[in-house]
Amino acid sequence: MKDIFTDILGIEGVHGGIVLTTGGSVALSSFSAQYQDEESAISRVDWNGFTLELTDLKEAEFVFEQIRLYVRKTQAGHLVIVMDDIAPISMVRLNCEILLPELDRVKPAGSKIGQILRKKIF
Repeated sequence: MKDIFTDILGIEGVHGGIVLTTGGSVALSSFSAQYQDEESAISRVDWNGFTLELTDLKEAEFVFEQIRLYVRKTQAGHLVIVMDDIAPISMVRLNCEILLPELDRVKPAGSKIGQILRKKIF
């Protein structure tokens, strides 16, 4: 599933992508080669408060001093794109639109187990 970020990571200025579940856990993440250290740090962050605050938003862009975050709501949770200020936001949005159908298939591990149990029990 990590190869779904290939096109977005090919955009100049984009460093990585993260898929967060509604509970705030990292379901999927992928970063460019020079930002691989960031990927391990990202998985240790508690994203629960962040996802709770964004429940009513469809999309948002957060601009910081040296980085931008583009956040898009999906059925599975939230898609977060980490990028520089030079990244063309229109290209990022377009690629996120293309990704949404694939991301809707990303389910947290707990829901898969629940589906298996429901099929066996009922």
